[in-house]
Amino acid sequence: MNYYIIVFKNTYDAMSAEKRLKELDLVFRIMPTPTSITMSCGICVRVDKKVDIEKVINSDLIEYKNIYYRNDGGYILISK
Repeated sequence: MNYYIIVFKNTYDAMSAEKRLKELDLVFRIMPTPTSITMSCGICVRVDKKVDIEKVINSDLIEYKNIYYRNDGGYILISK
């Protein structure tokens, strides 16, 4: 399955992002951050729709560390 993962510097940024994304009615879910990506924050946001992730990237909706695209080959960094 292909999806996007938003990782954060710390738990505070992750919880703030969760609140903001809920207010904007974006479809997402909280999940543990894969340790193969980063060890900075233990939770991340998973987004399945490209349209929703583009909204996040093209605006200052939330503070994030990186955004990755997950496909069968692994994780690909798409935004810093």
